[in-house]
Amino acid sequence: MESSALVQICIQGLRNFNPETSASDIRLQEILENNPQLNDSEETFIAEVFSGCVRYHKLLSVTVENFYLDEGKKMLKKDAYLYRVFAYLAMMRLNDLGYENFENFVLKEDTLKMFTFLRFLFDSPKLQSWLKNKWCKIYDQHFVESSVLPNLLDNLDEVHSLISRLNDKLQNKPPSKKVSVTTKPEPFKLTQVKPRSVPMPEPIPKVKTTNPIPPSIYKSPREETEIQKKKEGNRKKSEQMLETVRSMSANHIRTQKSTKTQERMNTIIREGEAQLKFDSYKAKPVPKTVKESTAPVKLNAATILREDALYAKREEEELQKIVGVLSGEGTDDDFQIWRRERDEELKREEAERVARNKMIGLLSYEEAMLAKQRLTENNKERVQRMKKEADEMLKVFLVSQLELEEETRERVLSIQESHQQTKAAQVRLTELKKKMVQEVREESRSLMKIAVEEAQREMERKMKIIQEIRAFDRTEIDTQRFVDLTATAGFGFLCEMSIAELRERLVLAKEKRELELEERRGDILAEKINYRKMLEQKMESISQNRELIGKEQARAQREKEKMKSPPRIQSTEIDSLQRKLEEKRAERMRMKTAQQMTLQGGPVKRTVNLEAEKRAMEERRWKELEQSRERIAKLSTKANKVTLMT
Repeated sequence: MESSALVQICIQGLRNFNPETSASDIRLQEILENNPQLNDSEETFIAEVFSGCVRYHKLLSVTVENFYLDEGKKMLKKDAYLYRVFAYLAMMRLNDLGYENFENFVLKEDTLKMFTFLRFLFDSPKLQSWLKNKWCKIYDQHFVESSVLPNLLDNLDEVHSLISRLNDKLQNKPPSKKVSVTTKPEPFKLTQVKPRSVPMPEPIPKVKTTNPIPPSIYKSPREETEIQKKKEGNRKKSEQMLETVRSMSANHIRTQKSTKTQERMNTIIREGEAQLKFDSYKAKPVPKTVKESTAPVKLNAATILREDALYAKREEEELQKIVGVLSGEGTDDDFQIWRRERDEELKREEAERVARNKMIGLLSYEEAMLAKQRLTENNKERVQRMKKEADEMLKVFLVSQLELEEETRERVLSIQESHQQTKAAQVRLTELKKKMVQEVREESRSLMKIAVEEAQREMERKMKIIQEIRAFDRTEIDTQRFVDLTATAGFGFLCEMSIAELRERLVLAKEKRELELEERRGDILAEKINYRKMLEQKMESISQNRELIGKEQARAQREKEKMKSPPRIQSTEIDSLQRKLEEKRAERMRMKTAQQMTLQGGPVKRTVNLEAEKRAMEERRWKELEQSRERIAKLSTKANKVTLMT
């Protein structure tokens, strides 16, 4: 049989193989039974390739996935099993298979597919760098260097020549002509050697059927899951500690206020809330064009009268104050001076309090940073202890793994028996369901007949009622009446009159109302003229008062600007806090520089490797968690199907 047909048989067997539902040995026997035309050597080849692909499933899947991400972005996903078979032959069996046989397998397949895959797999910089690191995450480094890399690196030159030939084939270049070798003279052989007897060939030993691979190999051990749970718990604890430290650093700045200040703040908040009126009507803001315009605003009569009354009231108050001063009463100047001095003193105290709180907050921040640095040092020591404990637990895991293998073999046999019992139960259940469906269909047909008969009766009854209503609507009714406008109603009242007399009286009343309206209009015009003269006089007095008020406001604004200058702070307590803050800051900077010097003096490569190992461990842990969850979900769905069938 041709090599391409053998490869296709292996691909078909791997594509229809599910390790969770069937064992690899059973699947291999099915493949060999479906292909009886194979001889002994071909059967051994298929058995070796199939079992090797199943055994090194993780290694091959990682290689093919990285191929699709790097070189094979334009390749089809359905050819993944083809690349897995050739990856197994190149990585694990190239020295045993021989370069010539491997070349025959490659040349029988598609040229573009083999060119892109071999160019990716036999790239020496990738093999020595990131591709080797990916393999070391799955298997031990010693195994990768002794079993995987030698097969690729020993045949690197020969495979590169094969890749160049495939490239020439893709570019339709003519094959290079072979250089004719000149004949060389050889001496005559005068004596002839007797022919030796050819020994009989030894029979080719058949590969024995191996024991089925236990499913425990593909499952993560119980100890490893416990270790991961402990790691997650420790990680959550460290995150909680970090959050508490952050909250502490923020709480140090928030100093506790006295009861007196709290009461004062509460009163200020209450007064502000009392002034708020959310339910009141909100007027629209004044447009910008009105604010920017310098044209005089035309006031209506109500605003003029209101403003005139306000200025009159103020004039009366000023006259009363002047009368009081002449009679010997005191003025408000002394009170204003005392109030100004008190405001300055309160501002100075407030500035000192703010500066004191700021210094205390900065001090607490420096103390929190020092505590954080000490906590990082403690965490480093704790990590080293946890690494030692993890190494010891891995040793215990290797011992317990051997004990679990025997238990899993017994479980596999019991599961196979249970699968056979479920098939018989499924057949019985399908027969019962068919009988139940037939009974339900017969009942539904009988009910449908009864419902249709009742609906026909109801429709006949409604049609009879509609016919009666239409016959009643078609009967004609006479509704015409004749009216005499000059005749009365004939009820016998004294005020009784006809419609014509009523119309004449309405016309007379309308003429009388128009005369009264003309007299009223004349009176209103006279009142308006007098009212306008009075408003003009009051507008003149309002403009004079506005000028005086503007001058007073400008003077008060100048005094406020003088008061706004910040007061000078002189306090021994703040000076001592400033000195303490400088000392703490210097201590923190000393510790920071010492840590930086230790990091620079230590091996930088070791820190980089530790970070890479940490990332790799996290990625591996998340992948294992996702695989375990998928496995649990599949098992739960299968259990639900079995319960439904039973």
